[in-house]
Amino acid sequence: MLTNLVINADNNQSLINEVSILFGITIGLLVILMVLVILIIIFRNRKTWWTINRKSHVTVLTSSEKRMLSSLLSEAIIKLSEAKVGALVTIERNMSLAQYIDLGIKIDSEVSPQLLQAIFLKESPLHDGAVIIRLGRIQCASTYFPLTNKKISSQYGSRHRAALGISEITDSVSVIVSETTGQVSIARDGKFLQIENLNNLVRTLFDEMASTKEMTNQMQ
Repeated sequence: MLTNLVINADNNQSLINEVSILFGITIGLLVILMVLVILIIIFRNRKTWWTINRKSHVTVLTSSEKRMLSSLLSEAIIKLSEAKVGALVTIERNMSLAQYIDLGIKIDSEVSPQLLQAIFLKESPLHDGAVIIRLGRIQCASTYFPLTNKKISSQYGSRHRAALGISEITDSVSVIVSETTGQVSIARDGKFLQIENLNNLVRTLFDEMASTKEMTNQMQ
């Protein structure tokens, strides 16, 4: 009888040991699986972050998309200029404008000349500040940039100072319409480019968004 009890105890202990081993293996596999899932999520997030923050936002667009964007923007800017409606449209290039997008009113819409005109009408609650375009879409309106500290002509108002300010700290390109004269200017690299002939605005905007290689091909 005692021998049987000892044998049963040994068998039970062996069973407990086997269950413990299986339980440990299961827990180990679950931990490994969880780690793999976490690594996959991190990898995907980093890949998305790299694409959005490191790769040029302008060069993500195809050449035809840039031409279309240039055409749509030009149509809106010309209409605003003719009506002497003040406007500031900033195109994100290599350097992220995310912090300024967060400060504005989120829109995330396709670029539409009618929408841009509506945004900058004086009756619109969004007309003050700037519109930011990222990856060919209107990301936000009514956002504000740091003003330049440069001494510039008194003919330039707050929009021009904001456009010049953001061009000094990022590689963005801004298009400004003067509310007083309807004059169209482009701010880039801390400088203004006056657009004397609006018929050339499409080409000018495309050149600003295109890479050096694309511009070379266009001129050949």
